[in-house]
Amino acid sequence: MLLIFMLSGCNSAAPMTSPGETSETESFAASVVLSEPEPESELESEPESSAPSEPESSSEPSAPESAEPESSEPSEPESEQPPESMEESSVPESEPAESSAVSSEPPAESAGSEESASSSPEPSALPEESSDAVADAPVSSAEEKQPKAVPLWSPESGYVGESGSVDDSYFSDALFIGNSRMQGFVLYSGLKNVHAYADVGLMVDTVFTKECISLNGSKVTVADALTATAAGYSKFYLMFGLNELGWSSTSTFVKKYGEIIDCIRAANPDAKIYVQSIIPMTAEKSAQSNWLCNENVNAFNKLIWQMASDKGVYYLHVASGLAGADGALPEDSSSDGVHLNKTACGKWLQYLKNHTA
Repeated sequence: MLLIFMLSGCNSAAPMTSPGETSETESFAASVVLSEPEPESELESEPESSAPSEPESSSEPSAPESAEPESSEPSEPESEQPPESMEESSVPESEPAESSAVSSEPPAESAGSEESASSSPEPSALPEESSDAVADAPVSSAEEKQPKAVPLWSPESGYVGESGSVDDSYFSDALFIGNSRMQGFVLYSGLKNVHAYADVGLMVDTVFTKECISLNGSKVTVADALTATAAGYSKFYLMFGLNELGWSSTSTFVKKYGEIIDCIRAANPDAKIYVQSIIPMTAEKSAQSNWLCNENVNAFNKLIWQMASDKGVYYLHVASGLAGADGALPEDSSSDGVHLNKTACGKWLQYLKNHTA
């Protein structure tokens, strides 16, 4: 099956030397031919940075570069602290690729297809942000942790509620931006002609520094690509945070996430921007780590919700459409505990169809 991906080039915001610059991977926004996909992985490298860094001792982790697993059956590092980065599989294992195509050009404007933007959500109360450490971080060692129910945090207000279902054409002028989970969505959701800027291990800081998008024969950053092409889209779906779960500075995470929104708006002031929650991992996977865990998913989702309100964009609590009664991703939704399989990606798409502003 042929995927043709979105390409473009532009001027980006100055790169931040914060938790990390990663090694180059093949851009998800490149033209590739897929057969039976095998999980690909890429080891992210630690940047020369002044932002959150890892302690040298085997104490609690502070700022891992990437939270994605090394393979379809990942294993935790031998020490208690996370590695400088954890490899991220670009697609879930053992799922046949859907015949979705990623277009290499922004969608053409069509009269009457643009929806009028409604006012942005305003939560009645905002969670308090921690600038020093990740809230709700577990204190026990990975060896001591056992799978347990971690109730899913959900906002009481300030999110996109259920609406009438839209069809696939609603996403024809949408751009999906994120990490390998977003890659899996593009491959397995069943949505055709998807436009996406997604890459293995992509984080809110490396959006500005990692040259992973192919454009006019060159590699450019996602921010550069957005500056050049965002005017050609009406809707933007963002998902970040999984790889950043171990960052010690949550304020840095919020700041860089907000800068991505600013980058889109600078190129397209009328953009309708949807910020998606982090989807939890399976209970078994969550129990294997002190930082790559559902306690931190809840903590970061509160920050994302607050940031969405502050920026006046739409918060989509996608986690509620995929988590089980125990607050975790069901074991049968993922082969590695993190990346979603075809069935789960279909549920993800259905949630987006039923929650539009």
